[in-house]
Amino acid sequence: MDALSALLLRLDFGADTFFHGDFCGSNHFPAQPLRTQLHLVRHGLVRFTHDDGSSVQVQGPALLLYPRPCAHALATDGATVQLLCAHLQVTGAQDAVLDTLPDRLHLSAAHMPALAGLLELLFDEAQRAGLGGKLILDRLCEVLIIQSLRQALTQDEQAAGELFGLADATLARAMRAMREHPGKHWSVAALASLCGMSRSRFARQFHAVVGCPPAQYLSGQRIALAQSLLRQGKLVQDITAAVGYRNQPAFTRAFGAATGLSPRDWLARDSQLKNPARAR
Repeated sequence: MDALSALLLRLDFGADTFFHGDFCGSNHFPAQPLRTQLHLVRHGLVRFTHDDGSSVQVQGPALLLYPRPCAHALATDGATVQLLCAHLQVTGAQDAVLDTLPDRLHLSAAHMPALAGLLELLFDEAQRAGLGGKLILDRLCEVLIIQSLRQALTQDEQAAGELFGLADATLARAMRAMREHPGKHWSVAALASLCGMSRSRFARQFHAVVGCPPAQYLSGQRIALAQSLLRQGKLVQDITAAVGYRNQPAFTRAFGAATGLSPRDWLARDSQLKNPARAR
């Protein structure tokens, strides 16, 4: 069994279609634990907005999938569009696994050739309203979700490796430890012990599943935490200790190797990207 199939079996997810047909207006979806949404646009333009101020315009034929719970609203700006919407209930997931998934997946027929045909099949079935129609719609939505995740993970090997590692019940112990305590000086032997494995077997299996050695994964977790702390206005000398480096030059070198920038330059660029008007 391939890694994505094994992961989805463990997640134990199911789709529940709740709307299909013409739509004009707006609607809001609050974030709910272990419940997300899939929106399919057959034709027309739909604008999705989020609590953080970001927005996405979806021109059909296309889909927008929220793999993780996310409060959002949709609006059609006065035009009538054809929509099909489904809830996605995830009952077997761990928070760490869900956190690895992207906030949203926006795929159009141009990026996913099979999408147009599957959308037509879904909407034709919805209009037919035959026996077993609801179950067919739910299952077709699940197929579409699997295809969407496959497309996304194929394009992002790093995210795929982390996701598959966290879905591995044994390796997840070490990965959670590094995610929760990136500032600790983890050795391969200590991580292997958490997993109940020998040092050599753990190192081989970790690299095979996650796609990088444990030390590289730990470094990535440290840099991610450092970036978060920089955004919070923390001083570099304080961040150095918090993320497990013995001195500031060592941290700066590691940060530069990962991002290509010094912490100060990275923060300036990050602020500019988030507030382009302020940089003028």
